[in-house]
Amino acid sequence: MSSRFYILLVFISCVFAACGTNSNVSETVIPHEISIALQKTMCFGTCPSYNFKAFSDGSACLTVGRFAEDVMGRSLDQGNYTGSVAFTDIERIIAIANSLNYFELSEKYDDDMLMDLPAAISRITGHTVFNRYDGPNLDELYTEIEKLMASTDWTADPDTER
Repeated sequence: MSSRFYILLVFISCVFAACGTNSNVSETVIPHEISIALQKTMCFGTCPSYNFKAFSDGSACLTVGRFAEDVMGRSLDQGNYTGSVAFTDIERIIAIANSLNYFELSEKYDDDMLMDLPAAISRITGHTVFNRYDGPNLDELYTEIEKLMASTDWTADPDTER
């Protein structure tokens, strides 16, 4: 047999041996799941655009797009931000979603033939609703999420324009 075959055999043996090694990493994993998210997409006009996520550990992130100052009640430069939210605020918003029968809604309300309509894409504890056309009125839910966004102390990521 050729030396290439033996080298290949040794390499494959090393790969399998490395895969079977035990590590000292704890097997307890705390999931970092999205509890609440709301994204508003752009339109050809002055529709506010942003993407907000609050995670199960209380951390939050926000990507600010165009015209978001009306929603935020303050001016944040376009870019990425991090912050934290209280669990009581997350629970309150989930309760509002329950009262609106959010978890029974379809995943998509849209008409692909229509153009220049902004979308509101929400996610509450694993259920996503894409709401662009002829969907349910979720303004109460969106307003509460936007209030949470506005009251959060945001820290700009280093790549955020100033």
